[in-house]
Amino acid sequence: MTVDLDKAWNALEGGEIDVAATCLERCQRIDRKHPSVIALGAAIADANGDVEAAIAGYRAMIEVQPDDPMPRICAARIELRDLGEPEQALETVDAAFEFIDDEADLIEAIVVRAEALLAIDRADDARVALGELSSSVIDEPEQAFELAELALGAGDAELAQRYVETARKSPKLETDALHLLGRIHEASDDRAGMIAAWQQVRERDVAEPDPTVTMADDEIERIAQAALAELPADVREKLERVPILIDAAPSQELVADGLDPRILGLFSGAEMAEAEGLAPTITTIHLFKRNLERIANDLDELAEEVRITVLHETAHYFGLDDDDLEKIGLD
Repeated sequence: MTVDLDKAWNALEGGEIDVAATCLERCQRIDRKHPSVIALGAAIADANGDVEAAIAGYRAMIEVQPDDPMPRICAARIELRDLGEPEQALETVDAAFEFIDDEADLIEAIVVRAEALLAIDRADDARVALGELSSSVIDEPEQAFELAELALGAGDAELAQRYVETARKSPKLETDALHLLGRIHEASDDRAGMIAAWQQVRERDVAEPDPTVTMADDEIERIAQAALAELPADVREKLERVPILIDAAPSQELVADGLDPRILGLFSGAEMAEAEGLAPTITTIHLFKRNLERIANDLDELAEEVRITVLHETAHYFGLDDDDLEKIGLD
């Protein structure tokens, strides 16, 4: 069994999930209640996206080996990101700290804890949690990028910028890290730095190959018009003169004016409340096709992103903010 366990973990680390699963089956025939077999089963289920089996396995591990922090950390991650239970995740991960004696485990636990705290609007506590990593050496770009996002969410722009510089060392992450750097400068009221970073992002994004999920302009237009048709009749009547324009991405001029190059849509012109009784103004709703396509995993998801973006921009036309949008069911 030991040979199969070693082979399975190596296969799993290399992304060979089927090989690992075959080894697991042999191990389970020998002793399915062995802690190492339970741990392997949970990890394979996790890698396969089988949330139910993975969380069951990690919770079983917590019962079998209560002084092992990793099952608690993994369970907390699933509770937070897959089950949408940040308070439960916080309780689970907090119980792991008593047993952590490895820096890698500590970093992962703090990441989950900070993310859970942000999810329940405890940004100050998240900032304190991230401060516990001040003496840790974070040299993996992917991990640094995740920490930079969390630090920014916790309101620590200085810490976020330190992490994002490490993230930029990865060519794969360079453009995303530059975009995050622009957001960090935005939070720090450094408009010049924000624009400089985002101009580079736009240049890089435009040079990228077309996204794998793509949709014709006329189909996007059809979905957008269908979204508008969901609105009450009196609202639709007021939107008759507002065209929907589809562009590949925000123009250089818009980005130079401070617009996020990865924004999905843009209302341009006077809001309805401002325009009432005034001379006609040029008012448009822009959809940025490549940005929408880039975040979608399939055509159904892309269609929903188009719909949501149109409804958001329509709400702006009526002077509503995101909280108002949620109240009337257009979120």
